[in-house]
Amino acid sequence: MDIVHLLPDSVANQIAAGEVVQRPASVVKELVENAVDAGAKHIAVVLKNVGKALIQVIDDGCGMSPMDARMAFERHATSKIASAQDLFHIHTLGFRGEALPSIASVAEVELKTRREEDELGTSLFIAASDLKSQEAANVPKGTNISVKNLFYNIPARRKFLKSDSTELRNVTNEFLRVALTRPEVAFSLSNNGNVLYDLPASGLRQRIVNIFGKSINSRLVTVECETSIVGIKGFVCTPEQARKTYGEQYFFVNNRFMKHPFFHKAVMEAYSGLLGAESVPSYFIYFTVDPASVDVNIHPTKTEIKFQNESDFFQILLACVREALGKFNIMPPLDFDVEGNVDYAPVSLETAAPFVPRISYSPNYNPFDYPSGKITPEDSDFSSSAGSGKHSAAPKVPANWDILFDGLKETEEAVQTSIPEMAASAEMQAPLAICYFQIKGRYMVTPVQSGLMLIDQKRAHERVLFDRYMDSLSGHPVAGQKSLFPELLELPASDFILVGDLLPDLEFLGFELVVFGKNCYAIQATPPDLPGGKAKEVLMELIEHYKNTEGSIRDKMKERVVLALAKAAAMPYDTVLTCEEMRELTGQLFACKFHTYTADGRLILHVLKYEDVNAWFK
Repeated sequence: MDIVHLLPDSVANQIAAGEVVQRPASVVKELVENAVDAGAKHIAVVLKNVGKALIQVIDDGCGMSPMDARMAFERHATSKIASAQDLFHIHTLGFRGEALPSIASVAEVELKTRREEDELGTSLFIAASDLKSQEAANVPKGTNISVKNLFYNIPARRKFLKSDSTELRNVTNEFLRVALTRPEVAFSLSNNGNVLYDLPASGLRQRIVNIFGKSINSRLVTVECETSIVGIKGFVCTPEQARKTYGEQYFFVNNRFMKHPFFHKAVMEAYSGLLGAESVPSYFIYFTVDPASVDVNIHPTKTEIKFQNESDFFQILLACVREALGKFNIMPPLDFDVEGNVDYAPVSLETAAPFVPRISYSPNYNPFDYPSGKITPEDSDFSSSAGSGKHSAAPKVPANWDILFDGLKETEEAVQTSIPEMAASAEMQAPLAICYFQIKGRYMVTPVQSGLMLIDQKRAHERVLFDRYMDSLSGHPVAGQKSLFPELLELPASDFILVGDLLPDLEFLGFELVVFGKNCYAIQATPPDLPGGKAKEVLMELIEHYKNTEGSIRDKMKERVVLALAKAAAMPYDTVLTCEEMRELTGQLFACKFHTYTADGRLILHVLKYEDVNAWFK
């Protein structure tokens, strides 16, 4: 009996949908790209329940004939290529002919479309790959496609969708990637009646500003170069715009978004010496290349692209970004001349307190009184126990002879110190609080029984603050410190909505945010320990972390809020501490339940054992 057989088209389409249609964002990407390929000048995306209930894309493109409207839902039916050779000359965003049949196999799809030359358009309805109806209809020019009840016939797939905030973030990412490739096209995005983005047709710079806010405008640096194999244009941002997380890094090739870690490395190398630790610059870089020199047919999402001359592109991109940064005086200059007056306050000799030594002597000592040339113990400044390291009291002498200079008076007895015994686990116990010193304003060093303990002072302070804030969350809300001049936090539309998920925890910690105009919050109050001017930085870091975290993040959001707050409030490196301050910070650290690592797993302290030190000198 034969056991190999062809799968029905509906099953084959559902299998293909596993690659093409993974979530609502996948549907938005495919439909918006189709609208762009149709030559639309206005594209509107309407969502209900972040696309789970409805995804509607309306455009004013060329539209389709009745036959094309039906054929568009057949597998591998496309108007964009006709032969395998065409794969190497692709100028459109779509070409595989898989998207619409895959979408129609896992949802209910209604399509209304009309060409400009037709009096009547076409309306058809498909559910689970089954054509339910097709008829003539009086519809405007262009295409209006509605995808309803995504994954209604595959409950397991629907169950694995993420939270609404996560799915909305994914939809927004796909929407913006297309919007950034076509600034001449007007785009809009709304969810449940709330307009998230309304982007008019504009230039590239204005499109970036409309998406990411006005504050980015002054930090955009133009990148532009032309070679025989590639043209590069776009913008990179000044180092001040760099963030701790990814989110504003965009590469495009022939107006198609792509992910390319190798080219990202080139940009990072161009910023070498300009960025803080773990910071990532923002960039919007567009490559124009011969379509025959790239392969976009690697993955159904078409975001992974291969280049024929990747190493050459790397060097060109590196030089191009470096030139742009240097042209705008962002690269650190090698200038050894100091111009201008150096204004130092002069030191007054009258008010200065110079170091004046004191000299003590014995007026009774006369070497000629002792023929042997020996000094009796009674007349000597040192007792017979001098060899043991103990000084005897100096004899009293007349007031007019005893001191030649008033100044430093040494103690008569040497200080005897001994390190008290510690338990067997002294390696990670509190240090012996008798001696502290700093290394380059970064590490505190103090002896313990087993050796020397090195403590990262900033991380130690982070740990102390983290535990303090977490304790406050389990009790009463923290009273925020009011600001006379509230700082404004301008955000992209999607980020503005996401802040709403953070507000309860932020308010508990002492933040007070008030809506102030479109996509803007006024920071009315901040936690008491937060340094001035740090509130905006902390909030932006939280938003970026929120956006770049997969899965259910509500459970640990409090910890993330507290961690970001502790990092911002902790003392910076190069802070000079007194011995007493180091002793106090160390005591606070060892009062924490977990004092060896920070809340995000970074090492705080390390013990350099005496055995290791001794081994160096053998």
